[in-house]
Amino acid sequence: MVSRLCESKKVCAAADMQLQVFYATLDQIYHGKHPLRNSTTDILKETQETFYGLPYVPNTAWQLRFSHLVGYGAKYYSYLMSRAVASMVWKECFLQDPFNRAAGERYRREMLAHGGGREPMLMVEGMLQKRPSVDDFVSALVSDLDLDFETFLMDSE
Repeated sequence: MVSRLCESKKVCAAADMQLQVFYATLDQIYHGKHPLRNSTTDILKETQETFYGLPYVPNTAWQLRFSHLVGYGAKYYSYLMSRAVASMVWKECFLQDPFNRAAGERYRREMLAHGGGREPMLMVEGMLQKRPSVDDFVSALVSDLDLDFETFLMDSE
């Protein structure tokens, strides 16, 4: 039962990932080239139609109440980046042996010891012992999706 509960969390992972990509894209557009070419609501509608699976609901302006689009200042993408980094660190350093002392000490030394005083990419490079490419980040996000979730749903019936 615990195993099935854990598996159920993957069912909507792709939809959540698409939503995060949409939010990050919208954030980049809003904080990009100014003046904006249209109203923030028109831009929201265009971006949602391009990057998200659910249609825009006319006469809404939810972006005005979504504080992450203001407070993050074009850094909303960091949610996806942190997921990708966590996935790469787990798979490359801890998946085979979560209690590996050498990997744990490297994590403490490369990631935790700096307390925000070191450039993040340098910490990631130190931990992974390589500089990840854009393709590495994308692959890490995609690999965390359960692409066979329909089998899970059919098995649950």
